[in-house]
Amino acid sequence: MLDRMRSWGRSTAIKVLFGFLILAFAFWGVGTTLAMRVRPVATVNGNRILASEIDNQSDQIKRTLTQIYGPNAEQLLHSINLRQEALNQIIEDRLIADEARHLGIRVSDDTLADSIAADPKFQEGGSFDAQKYQEILQANDLLPSDYENAVRGSLMRGALQQMVSQGVQVSDADVRHAYDLRDEKIKLAYVEIPYQDFVAKVSSTPKQVEDYYNAHKDQFKEPEQIKVAYVQYDLAILGGKVTPADKDIEAYYKTNLAKLYSHPDQVHAQHILIEVPSGATAQEKEKAKAKAEEVLKQLRKGADFAKLAKADSNDPSNRDAGGDLGTFGRGQMIKPFEDAVFSMKPGELRLVETKYGFHVVRVDSSSPAHVDKLPEVRPQIIEALRAEAGGKVARQALDEDVTAAINGADLEALAKKRGLEVIETPSFSTVDASAVLHDQKLIDAAFKLDLGQVRAIPGDKGAAPYLLKLVALNPEHVPPFKDIEAKVRDAYIRSSAESQAQARAQDLLKQIKTAADFDKIAQANKLSVHQTDAFVRSSETVPEIGSFPEVTDAAGVVDKVPGVIDRVLQNKGDAYIFEVTARTPPGAEDWKTAQTDFTSEFVQQARAEAWTRFIEALKSRARITVDANQFAQGGPSDN
Repeated sequence: MLDRMRSWGRSTAIKVLFGFLILAFAFWGVGTTLAMRVRPVATVNGNRILASEIDNQSDQIKRTLTQIYGPNAEQLLHSINLRQEALNQIIEDRLIADEARHLGIRVSDDTLADSIAADPKFQEGGSFDAQKYQEILQANDLLPSDYENAVRGSLMRGALQQMVSQGVQVSDADVRHAYDLRDEKIKLAYVEIPYQDFVAKVSSTPKQVEDYYNAHKDQFKEPEQIKVAYVQYDLAILGGKVTPADKDIEAYYKTNLAKLYSHPDQVHAQHILIEVPSGATAQEKEKAKAKAEEVLKQLRKGADFAKLAKADSNDPSNRDAGGDLGTFGRGQMIKPFEDAVFSMKPGELRLVETKYGFHVVRVDSSSPAHVDKLPEVRPQIIEALRAEAGGKVARQALDEDVTAAINGADLEALAKKRGLEVIETPSFSTVDASAVLHDQKLIDAAFKLDLGQVRAIPGDKGAAPYLLKLVALNPEHVPPFKDIEAKVRDAYIRSSAESQAQARAQDLLKQIKTAADFDKIAQANKLSVHQTDAFVRSSETVPEIGSFPEVTDAAGVVDKVPGVIDRVLQNKGDAYIFEVTARTPPGAEDWKTAQTDFTSEFVQQARAEAWTRFIEALKSRARITVDANQFAQGGPSDN
């Protein structure tokens, strides 16, 4: 399959992150022969799923989430059962593949080749680049056969999903009703009973605290922690003594002239976004424009751009950086914005309108297209060639040293022989791993090692490899009570205070028979009644409190307005009683503005729900077995 793609040459010039695309695909048909000899973790209609497949899928999910969320990925990964998610994905993909084949959906080799060739990631200058295709797959440890199977599976999935989606019909009335629910505006009155008001009143005996510890041990569970030692085979050090020949320097320059040394037009700009939400009225749009014009006026009088950006910009991605967008080229920004900034001079200020709202823009500097001359980049090329040579030395040294380390050689002695050093980390868990080890590949490998085990970690293209050893392991555990008694006492006191706040609010709510009683009961108990401005219920955020979806959900089903929500709600330990004082559906003008976009969103959501129901139906009809004992034992990808 796709033999012509597999025969193309390889290069070391490009390294592209490709994890997000890989997540969308399941690697079908891998390991069939092995499956006949290894006990499966699960089966789907008689087809086996091996532990290695689950491990591979777990690793892929982990890599993808890390690429998307960066340092925040660890917290997310800690909150999910990674192997369960991986198993679910594999089961779904097997069922989808079976159903697609049952319905006669096929993907020809030509269709597969056209799909891969049309992917911009594999193109240079708008055309498919065979060498780049090989480079990207190599950089992501993918065999062409595996990747091609994955793309074929994705195309089959897409065709099946389109068949399901075509059967989804929605009425105008359904769409309008959903819009009214989403953009309904509500006002609330509320009484807050902070748990902190009860903290000083909570007394705790040693027995009460210890009993709380025994009843809530999971609350105090500490994650597995490890400590590793590693040697980084620094390419610059290992290749530092190499002196590249002039002909090699010139060849490198010519090979990389277009990719590394030819620079397009670039600008460095800042912006302050005054957002215009989708579906905004003409009046709201004019109000936003007036605010943007006022900001522009202040800047022209000498106001500090960064301060105004932090105060007024609605773009959270760069607001705290003073609106700084950094340096960028053409094709990286939305078209109206790009057209404006590339026509501006350094220091110029301008108001630009896009679909997001009004941008107050300042261009700080610009750089016209240019090509670096060989003498200018000669030092960089020498370093690159030394690193390339260092890579070869590093691979050979790593092969020798991992064998020696497995046979008992000391890491310190091995490193010293290479002019390198051993780094030993403090103890860390998956939650704080990225703060200790800055290479995700190293983190993934570290948590798969057994105590004392040594492993070679190959470097990505242009990156140094590692020799890694697990030197300490502290499994997930609940510390002894005596070690965390103070922490348990604090938790007991807070829990007791929260319960008392809840009970106090419950007593007050019982006294409120009608909405007319709300203010009277609050006043009689010397409690303040807070009033919110009108806000859109679908935001799930209560002004002055924050995210509180339980309130916005409950407010929508109160029978009569004004009306009291019939239960006490808690947020971060504080107890609240709410009265819905107003509930206003969006007007006809609002609907007219939002109708096209909202209808499209609603249909997409309906289709997504239909697809989910379709998958669940496939699962309900399928013969799915899971070896609970084997699956519970987990594997190296357990989180």
